[in-house]
Amino acid sequence: MSGVTGKSAVFFSALALVCIAQKKWNSKSRRRKQRAADGNGNGNHDISQRGQSLLTPTLPYIMDYLKCLQDHCDPYTNPRGHIPLCMSENKLIIELLGVRLLQIETASRAFSDSSVYCYNNTLGLPGAREALAYFLAKHFLFPERINMTFGDALSYIRPELVCYGAGASSLISHLALCLAERGDAVLIPAPYYAAFDVDLKIISGCIAVPVHCKGNPSEGPTPRDLEDAALAAEAKGMRVRMLLITNPCNPIGTIYTPEVMKEAIEWARSRDMHTIVDEIYALSSFDGQFESILRTLNNELGDNVHHIWALSKDFGASGFRMGTLYTQNEKLLRSLANLNIFSGVSHPMQMMIAEIFLDDNWVYDFLHQAREKIRYSYELCTRMLDEMVIPFFPAKAGIFVYADFSSLLPEPTVEGEAKFASLLLDAARIIMTPGAAQHDQKPGMFRICYCFVSPELLMMAMQRLDNIIVKIRTHRIHWDNLTPESMSDIIA
Repeated sequence: MSGVTGKSAVFFSALALVCIAQKKWNSKSRRRKQRAADGNGNGNHDISQRGQSLLTPTLPYIMDYLKCLQDHCDPYTNPRGHIPLCMSENKLIIELLGVRLLQIETASRAFSDSSVYCYNNTLGLPGAREALAYFLAKHFLFPERINMTFGDALSYIRPELVCYGAGASSLISHLALCLAERGDAVLIPAPYYAAFDVDLKIISGCIAVPVHCKGNPSEGPTPRDLEDAALAAEAKGMRVRMLLITNPCNPIGTIYTPEVMKEAIEWARSRDMHTIVDEIYALSSFDGQFESILRTLNNELGDNVHHIWALSKDFGASGFRMGTLYTQNEKLLRSLANLNIFSGVSHPMQMMIAEIFLDDNWVYDFLHQAREKIRYSYELCTRMLDEMVIPFFPAKAGIFVYADFSSLLPEPTVEGEAKFASLLLDAARIIMTPGAAQHDQKPGMFRICYCFVSPELLMMAMQRLDNIIVKIRTHRIHWDNLTPESMSDIIA
């Protein structure tokens, strides 16, 4: 009897193990099916929900831009190719910078110092931070003092208050993470740089809130504009924590006056908010006196004003992924020191750029040539817009012009703007930055990035644009007849 009992126990134990294994298998199978369903059968089940939230392109027009790059226009070898005018990069000055960096002593010095091979302060090498402090003091705080000494510069801007990061976007993301909580609102005067939404949301979970100016948006926001936007955000349950202002303005290309900037910061301070001032186009001012917030505030940033700059625009080096931050909030810098291990700038690159920052003669000559090249392309672009009778905001800085094509839309809606953009891409093979992506309330506004291509290619693009405008105005009542086939003669 006991033997039978023992055998039964073994049998039931084995049966129990089989049942447990089957239950686990069924559970795993259900999870696999659920992940597959969540991923719509496209393989998204291989990543987390957070990973899936990152699948949306950072810029709504990025796929069209990449399409252009696959068939890029060349005046001689591919004259019917695509011409992208949607990316804010200054390719006109790359050769100037490249020649300087390719000097043998510059490259060798960047790799001959043993410190570049080792761990160091994640905010930047000591010498590189000193060079940055010198550069900011000389070109932002006191641009008129061209003979300022190294020692004087560092007495105004302390090296320990500046740092490097992997681009302005990275630093803005880090600031949002360190200064705000998930779900907090960040006010941004509209229209604004399309990627700010993602910069603020992906990691920190902050929400960009456009500030629509009651008056001329080129003049910047008033305290009333800011207060109205803040109250509207608070009515939706958000805490308004930060103000982000780009000056010179992207995409309009205008320069906000010191009074506008000061009033905006005073308003933010009255609400105990932080202000990020993005001056990434500061040294690309070609028709107007730009004044940095460092000068406007007499270098008294306090704990709540933070200055952003980068090499991406003024030096045409977006691929270097090298942004800079100047803040007098030392607790913030200690937080960034830990965070920046994920997004620091390589030491050899810091060494090379530090040498550039200290080369006064080269920097002044480079910036002069850069501004002349920008001015030439700007005047070429705006002259042809005038000939097309297309209104635009007169720019004083930046590497783009903001133009109004609203009269050409099939209907005054975002959908009408998208239809016009599609026609430009399909028939004229050009792409400009649509206003909807920049939170402009008026359909039909487009940013033309005229420094992304040579003046020769720019002329070709503007001629195509002129051709398509003539077609649209001629067939105004019959927009549906404006197909790529009927417009095959747009590209000469």
